[in-house]
Amino acid sequence: MRDKETSRGRALRRRLVVVLVAITAALGFPAVAAAGTDDYPAQWGAAGQDSLLDSWGYYNRECTSFVAWRLHARNGYEMPRAIGNAGAWGMWFAQRGYAVNSSPAVGAIAESAGHVAWVEAVNGDGTITVEEYNQNFQGAYGERTVPASSFHFIHAKDITASAGGGSVGTSEYLGRDSLGPEQRLYPNQYLTSTDGRHVLILQGDGNLVLYGPGYRALWSSATAGRSVHSLLVQGDGNLVLYGTGGQGALWASNTAGRGSSTLRLQDDGNTVLYAGNGASWSTGTASGSAGLMTTSTERLATDERLFPGQFLRSSDGRYRLALQSDGNLVLYSPGYRVLWASGTAGKSAHSLLMQADANLVLYGTGSQGALWSSNRTGSGTFAFTLQSDGNGVVYGAVGALWTTGTGGLV
Repeated sequence: MRDKETSRGRALRRRLVVVLVAITAALGFPAVAAAGTDDYPAQWGAAGQDSLLDSWGYYNRECTSFVAWRLHARNGYEMPRAIGNAGAWGMWFAQRGYAVNSSPAVGAIAESAGHVAWVEAVNGDGTITVEEYNQNFQGAYGERTVPASSFHFIHAKDITASAGGGSVGTSEYLGRDSLGPEQRLYPNQYLTSTDGRHVLILQGDGNLVLYGPGYRALWSSATAGRSVHSLLVQGDGNLVLYGTGGQGALWASNTAGRGSSTLRLQDDGNTVLYAGNGASWSTGTASGSAGLMTTSTERLATDERLFPGQFLRSSDGRYRLALQSDGNLVLYSPGYRVLWASGTAGKSAHSLLMQADANLVLYGTGSQGALWSSNRTGSGTFAFTLQSDGNGVVYGAVGALWTTGTGGLV
C-alpha cells in the first residue's frame, strides 16, 4: 500500500526520516530537487505527510491526493470524495460504468499494486510517462517512464484527441508559432512550433489542446463541450480562454499583472507565456528537441541534397519532409502525423538526391547504394517540391513526373 499506511508504520517512518534529514544536514549535503514539474499545492505539499486532508478527502502527499489534484488541474475532473485507498479505485470506477482496462491514455489514472499515478504521456515504444507522489514511500513527487504493461488504466476523463480523427482537419493555420499582446486564437485555428512537431489548437468543441508527435495530446484546458469565443493574450499578461455570450473566462493562466506578454509554442514541446522578466506560465510539456534542422525551403533542385537531420518545409509552413537519423524519409502534416514514408527506417542513409536524370534517390552510406527511389527517368531540369497541399512532387519541363500522392491530406 502506497496511499495510506497504519499509524504505527507512519510514525516509525517519520522518525527514520527525521534522523536521516538530521544526518544529511550535519554532513552538509544539498537538498536534491525532484525531476519534472511538481505543482502540487503548497498548503498540502509543505505540511507533514498525512497531517492534512485535501479538498477531496485524501491525505496529503499520498499518491491518491496527487492524482486527485492532477485530475482537477489538468483534466477538469473532480475526484469523488474519499472513495478509499488506491487499490480500491479500479473497482469503484468500474462499478460505476467507467472504462478500466490495459489501454493507456494521456490523463488516465494508472493503477498498480495499491498505487495510482497520472499518465503524462503515451510514448510510441510501448512505454508511458507518469507523474506521481509517494511511489517510494517518501511522500515526494516523481516522474518516470515505464512499460505501459506495468499498470491498468482508469479512464475517468482522459485528455482526448481531437474529434477530427487525429489531425488538424480543415482548421486554419495562423502561419506562426506565437501569439503577441492582444492577439487571439479563434475556434478551429492553430499554431505550430517552428519544426512542425507540435500543434496548439483551439478545437471546435471548445477545448484548447497541445498535440505532440503522432498528433498525441500532451495538455489541454479541459474545456471540451463549452462554447468558446477565443483565446486572448491580454495586455495585463493574463492568457484567457473566453466563452461566448456572458460566460466570461472558461480558463486562464492566472498571470495578470505581469505586463506585456507573448505566448510561444517551442520546438521542445513546451508552450510558454513570456513576460518582460521571463516565463510567467507554461504547459510543462518540454520533452527535448527533435534535432532536425530546416533547409528554409520547400524545394530540392537538380543535384541538390537533403541530409540526415534536415527537412524541407512547405511554403505555408504546414508540411515537412524530413530525412530522419534512423534513415527514414517521412512526410509529416502538422503535429508530425505521418502521411508518407520511404520505409527505410533502420538503414544508414547518406542523403536524398534530386538527380539530373529525373530520379529522386535516397542513398545509403558506404557501398549500400540506393535505399529508395522514385524510379523515374528523363532529361532536362528537374526539381522536387513539397507543396502547400501536402503533396511532394517531382517536376520537369512537361509537368509532374512523380508524387507522394498525399495532396489534400492533413
